[in-house]
Amino acid sequence: MSNVIATIGPRTESKERIRELSKLGVKIFRLNLSHNTIEWHVKVINNIREVSLSSSILADIPGRKIRTTFNVSKRKFKKGQIIYLVSHDFIKDSLKSNFIYEVNNNVLFNMAKKGMKIYADDGRLSFYVENVSDDCMTLIPKCDGILNECKGINIPESCFFSDELTDKDKFYLDFCCEHKIDFAGISFVDKADYLIKIQDYIGNRHPKPIAKIENACAINNLSEILKISYAIMIDRGDLSVETNPNNIGILQKNILFEANKYGVPVIVATEMLHSMQESIHPTKAECNDITNSVLDGASCLMLSGETAVGNNPNESIKTIRSIIDLSQKYILEKNKIPLEYIDQSQQIQADVMAAGVSLIAASNISKGLVCISKTGVGVRFLSRYVNKDFYCITDSIETLRHLNVFKNVRPILSNTVFKKTDRFHIYSIARQLIDNGWNPEDLYTFIYVSEGGSGLRLNTIQVNYLKSLASF
Repeated sequence: MSNVIATIGPRTESKERIRELSKLGVKIFRLNLSHNTIEWHVKVINNIREVSLSSSILADIPGRKIRTTFNVSKRKFKKGQIIYLVSHDFIKDSLKSNFIYEVNNNVLFNMAKKGMKIYADDGRLSFYVENVSDDCMTLIPKCDGILNECKGINIPESCFFSDELTDKDKFYLDFCCEHKIDFAGISFVDKADYLIKIQDYIGNRHPKPIAKIENACAINNLSEILKISYAIMIDRGDLSVETNPNNIGILQKNILFEANKYGVPVIVATEMLHSMQESIHPTKAECNDITNSVLDGASCLMLSGETAVGNNPNESIKTIRSIIDLSQKYILEKNKIPLEYIDQSQQIQADVMAAGVSLIAASNISKGLVCISKTGVGVRFLSRYVNKDFYCITDSIETLRHLNVFKNVRPILSNTVFKKTDRFHIYSIARQLIDNGWNPEDLYTFIYVSEGGSGLRLNTIQVNYLKSLASF
């Protein structure tokens, strides 16, 4: 089943509200490091950890995304009126204007050219570039509006010129590592080389980088990005503005199709239930959007303003969970096993094992499927093939949290540390499940690694009664 990601903001920052969201089925909590202070984020991280050790935290780092800073005009501009985007170092008094907006990334002035169209606030505002220098850009608005702080600036069909990490990138990545964040959302990953630099900088530290697919360059380089990604996010706000809003539905389907071929989890984000920031009920289009995202194989669906600043955070979670449940019921009733798009010539041992397990799971011979994994590597393959919920038991709390990004996975923390020298932990797991209320008379399908050679993955399938395993 697809998981729900809830963005934490002023509306939901307290432990009480986080606990409510967790009880409603939220497995991953998102923080947007572009907003609020570092101190605020540390407080929220601690709140989440106190409420639920098994919940995951996704932190979007500011990264490459071009935004306005807090130094912006608060006035409403008119269509055809001159306004200015400037760098942090620009001497603003020299313009003698009340419509000056500072941006956080000077790369904007290299990417934009005179005569171009650029957009702001997820495409809600559009402008013509009248003139541009190294630190100042003159714009002509195409409509009336207000450009607020921390709003994104987009130049359609553009690419970034450098893959080098900035000091700001390193600061926020270090912050994620220090506070043991589980996933770091990386903005505008437009080629594999940039993601590799992020991965190399993190090294063996904690967060898994999630590549945000947000522009045309990322679409062109999607296969190379997917080959090295732990997970990706379709950020439909920036992607629609950077490409063509009319094409966003097709782009989303293509990205999900390609990612499913590689077994890479996909988060679908932006305006899933946008109307519920104000309304108690979703629109029909939003319900249809969520359903299609689930049917196309999304691992997670993300709510942003709905839970961060909206009036109905709990109702939004209940609504999206209900739609996901109904969509999953449809998938199971139709017994859809997503094997047809897998290139048989590219399958490896783990693919074949997982495909076999998916047939066992679909047959209902056993009560359920239990994957035993220390690292969670096997779950990537199982989630790719198995279309119903299954359990993964691990002895690592870090792995447990990382599993939350995969669809259909119910992680459980083992009481026993796994050893490579024997398989006694499997029998201990059976006893733990019985102690937790599982019926010892039920038949389960277990899949795990038997040690004895390098590179073995998902190489043991066992269908057995819990009581039989627990009696060893």
